[in-house]
Amino acid sequence: MSDYLKKMMHHVGAGAVMLCLSMARELGVVELLLEAKQPLTSQQVADKLNLRERYVREILGALAVGEVISVDDTSTKFHVPEDRKQTLVTVSGFSRFMPQLGMRYNNVKDCVQQQNPAGIVYEASPGLFSMLEDMLVIVKKDMIDTDILPAIPQIVPKLESGINVVEFGCATGVLVNKLASRFKNSTFLGSDITSKPLEVARADANSRGIQNISYSTDNIENLPEKYNDSFDWILTRFVIHDLAYPRQALNQIYRCLKPGGIFSMIEVGLEGGIAGNIANGTSMFYYSASTFMCIPESFRQPDSAALGATWGASLAREMVAKAGFTIINETASHTDEKEIHFVCQK
Repeated sequence: MSDYLKKMMHHVGAGAVMLCLSMARELGVVELLLEAKQPLTSQQVADKLNLRERYVREILGALAVGEVISVDDTSTKFHVPEDRKQTLVTVSGFSRFMPQLGMRYNNVKDCVQQQNPAGIVYEASPGLFSMLEDMLVIVKKDMIDTDILPAIPQIVPKLESGINVVEFGCATGVLVNKLASRFKNSTFLGSDITSKPLEVARADANSRGIQNISYSTDNIENLPEKYNDSFDWILTRFVIHDLAYPRQALNQIYRCLKPGGIFSMIEVGLEGGIAGNIANGTSMFYYSASTFMCIPESFRQPDSAALGATWGASLAREMVAKAGFTIINETASHTDEKEIHFVCQK
């Protein structure tokens, strides 16, 4: 077998293992293995979760041969080494993307055809917002303290004193609700183009008694005049590259920010183009996910920018500069080296 064939088969196998990992996570198998004090057999896993053992055995086999979990020499007892548990929590969250991409396969194939200029909105994918929320709640649960606030230390005393903050593209409000619950002297707005995820955000805020936040359905590419010079801090995460007209959106954000205000643009920031990302697993994921999710979301207009997640850090810098911003800091996420927090000032 040639080295190239081995590599191709590795890709095939890895994709299949990630599907099994996603299923194992949703069935509770991953959580059970993470909490187990000793190795478990497939029968023990099946009994504890009320599952059919034969399926469980094959799923565990896939995860073991894929080196996701460990198995003993008898091939019957499975466990997760202690030093790998936190990584497995993160990777199992990412594995949930795989069935989502598969569900969109036929529709994306149709979109690729020259005679079909349509796209696919995120709302058309059942469970997508739940999956994205899961990523922020479990995988990225500490990002406010590890990725966001440390990059703009000057904002913390202002938040404690009281400023106006908005997150555009907030979806189910995980980040903005956390910020509002912590900084009670500040006023927060959660904004998204679709109303359904905002219902989830509002329900969460109400259940936790968060009083200093409101929600609004807005198109970031055409924001209301009432927002002019209104916000001290504007936050977006993985929003700009999904827009049909990102340059227009950046101009709108600049207009809505107070002079001297901060715009936190958290984005995929690949460096080096395609050639500079060969065989990088994270980049492989972003190029693939962008094909099935980001491009179809934005490419619903003939003149859409259709940036995709792989638009690159250099273009991101160029576009925010043309909108009038000065980038005062850039930091990479603690959980994803390709996720960059561009701290921009008006």
